[in-house]
Amino acid sequence: MIRHFVLLNWKPDLEDSDREWILGQCRALAKIPSVKRLAMGALLQPGEEWYVPRMWTDFQWAMTMEFDDEAALYEYQTDPYHAVVAQEIRKRVTIIKVTDFVAA
Repeated sequence: MIRHFVLLNWKPDLEDSDREWILGQCRALAKIPSVKRLAMGALLQPGEEWYVPRMWTDFQWAMTMEFDDEAALYEYQTDPYHAVVAQEIRKRVTIIKVTDFVAA
């Protein structure tokens, strides 16, 4: 299994309606056949003070996806819908990092 991570920060001047629209487009990536699981979330705001120093806060949002194998990841990467959404995401972020891990 391959786990795909996308870490990002939205531009500070991004309108709420635009952020909701792009989040919807991101969630729709789950419809690409090779995507087994997709999750999106905002950085946890810890309720316990002792946990705050343990948090890495460089990124405020994350999207994770799972794929059966590397071929499925590349199928996703070359899907036309992914290409459009990725371009729209890049217009709305100050920083984005993408990486992949293989299940051990």
